[in-house]
Amino acid sequence: MKIHDSLLGLLFVMIGAAILFTVAGYPKMPGQDVGPAMFPGVMAAALVVFGGTLALRGRMLPGSHRLFELREWSQSPRHILAGLSVVLGCAAYALFSTAFGFLILAPMLLFVWHLAFGVSARTSLVSALLTTIVTWGVFYKGLGVPLPWGLLKQYAF
Repeated sequence: MKIHDSLLGLLFVMIGAAILFTVAGYPKMPGQDVGPAMFPGVMAAALVVFGGTLALRGRMLPGSHRLFELREWSQSPRHILAGLSVVLGCAAYALFSTAFGFLILAPMLLFVWHLAFGVSARTSLVSALLTTIVTWGVFYKGLGVPLPWGLLKQYAF
C-alpha cells in the first residue's frame, strides 16, 4: 500500500504537535538548562518541520494524487503474514514481557520475524541471539534501562 506523502506529512505534523503540547507541561529541572522535555521536544519539532516539508513536497510534485494505492504485494499472503507477525509480535511483547522477560521473549520474536521476512533459519537464529545480546548490553548495562527479567529474575545482576 502506498500512502500519499501529503497525508503522511500531515500525520507527522499532528504527532509532533501532540508531543510538543505534552512536553510543554513537563517540570523544569532546577539549576539546569536541560530538562526532561528537551529531547522529546527537539524530536517533536523535527517531526513538525520534516512532516510539513513532506506534506508540501507531496502536494507540489507531479504524479498521482491518490491518497491510497494498493500495490501487488498486498495480494501476497506471505507479505501480509510478515506484516501481521510484526504487529502481533509487538502486542505479544507488550503483554508477556513482564512474565517471560526480555532475554527470553526478544530472541523468539526476532527469530520469527526473520523467518517471516524470508531469512534462512540459521541466519535468523544467529541474528536474533546477537541482536538480543547487543540490545540488552546497550540498554540494560550501558544506559541503565530496566528491561524485564521475567523467568530469569533469580539470575538478575
